[in-house]
Amino acid sequence: MVGAGGGLGCMAIQYAKAMGIHTVAIDGGADKGEICKSLGATAYIDFKTSKDVVADVRAATPEGLGPHAVLLLAVAEGPFQQATQYVRSRGSVVAIGLPAHAYLKAPVFDTVTRMISIKGSYVGNRRDSQEALDFFARGLIHVPIKTVGLSHLQEVLDKLGADQVVGRYVVDTSK
Repeated sequence: MVGAGGGLGCMAIQYAKAMGIHTVAIDGGADKGEICKSLGATAYIDFKTSKDVVADVRAATPEGLGPHAVLLLAVAEGPFQQATQYVRSRGSVVAIGLPAHAYLKAPVFDTVTRMISIKGSYVGNRRDSQEALDFFARGLIHVPIKTVGLSHLQEVLDKLGADQVVGRYVVDTSK
């Protein structure tokens, strides 16, 4: 799961855990690593300190074969280009994040011979929504948020720009 320390990633880790799926979380920074692990990620790869993200992701999976699927929640283009390098053969790469003006490129030979599926996903269906609400109702999911006053909006925007936001921020306009 790339972009695992953000708001959507924090939710996705919990849903994966509730479904019995082991998650390798990928993001940047120790704070994001801590929250990913606390929410149920099996492993955390810090792309800012890793010497070889592809090797580290593969090493974090059983038998070093790479994950069965990669969820791309990132807001930068780089991880979209990298995902096919570490997903296992017959695996799936699912683009969910929408980095501005980005492209998803993959080597054709490798994609075909390793039978990798590449797809996009924008929304779920009614059944997905019902299942998600059921997980929440059973207490399996919580939203890691930090509430700040409107007077702190610039600080939040600065943190977003510096990729330092962990989870979600909620702006309270009454403060």
